[in-house]
Amino acid sequence: MHKEILIEDFKKKIEESPLCDENYRALANIYVADEDYENALSVYEKLLDKFPDDLQSLVNAGSIYFYKKNYDKAIDNYLKAYKIDPRSYAVNFNLGNVYAEVGSFSNALKYYNNSLEIKPECADVYNAIGFLYQDNGELQEARRYYRKALDIQDDCAEYNINLANIYQKMNDFESACEYYKKAYELDKSDKKACLCLANAYASLENFSEAEGYFERTTQMDPNYYPAWVCWAIAKADEGDLDKAIILFKHAIELDVSKPNAYLLLANILINEKRYSEAISLYEKALNVTDNKTKIYVLMANAYMMLDSLKDAAKYYRLAMKEDPDNLEIKLIYTDIANNYILKKVG
Repeated sequence: MHKEILIEDFKKKIEESPLCDENYRALANIYVADEDYENALSVYEKLLDKFPDDLQSLVNAGSIYFYKKNYDKAIDNYLKAYKIDPRSYAVNFNLGNVYAEVGSFSNALKYYNNSLEIKPECADVYNAIGFLYQDNGELQEARRYYRKALDIQDDCAEYNINLANIYQKMNDFESACEYYKKAYELDKSDKKACLCLANAYASLENFSEAEGYFERTTQMDPNYYPAWVCWAIAKADEGDLDKAIILFKHAIELDVSKPNAYLLLANILINEKRYSEAISLYEKALNVTDNKTKIYVLMANAYMMLDSLKDAAKYYRLAMKEDPDNLEIKLIYTDIANNYILKKVG
């Protein structure tokens, strides 16, 4: 009730004194605190009609548009703010973020570099540039900037994880373990860091260490679906298929809406020549994914193993409908269909 009274009070004050910018700000702050971004934007727009050069309102409105993923409007507000104060760290950094989000590498880098000219020792900017290069596939440059972020602030778990991710992508699993472990030691309640560390040890085929961190991750959050899937993959890589199957089944019980565990478990069962069980899992995966082409092909292959050419042809035909430009699928379907006809005629 108190909040509603304040809102009405500030609305009345704005009506009585439309050129008092503080009333607009106070009302917008109430809406933002309540996560009522539509009304906050409406207030900022009214303020900017009266005071078009109000830097903070332009930044705040841009940030709300960014949160709402209306990137064109966010850029428009931030650029207006930039014209007013091109030396504002917040404006440059926010412009870098929004251009990075829309995939404009050169613009993002320009404004991030502007941010560094204003705040040369800002770890957040180095970290953001690292992300930018990582998204652009430039892993060496990403590593360089993540290391710069850590040179400034080495006690940030996020920065350590980001650098570790790069080493993981570069197949430098020893270094990945080193930085994942630093992140985990900084925050032992961070299930993501713990799971990443387990995966890195599994990549090194140090399965005993991996096992310990998988156990810790699932103890932190018994319902953490990715942990059970990753643990199952590690057990499969270790050769313990029985344990892998148990873990995949547990992951499926936790979340029946995700296809990963169905598919990975089915692939194990295919290798075990348990084709009918695998097909049942593929069917379940089909019900929870829009990417059906690959699953149709896997089902067709399973039916081939069962020497059921008719069903194999059926699922290759479905795959072909999903991806009509895939020449390989067309050729395989034609070959199987011809073999089925010849077998039937013979």
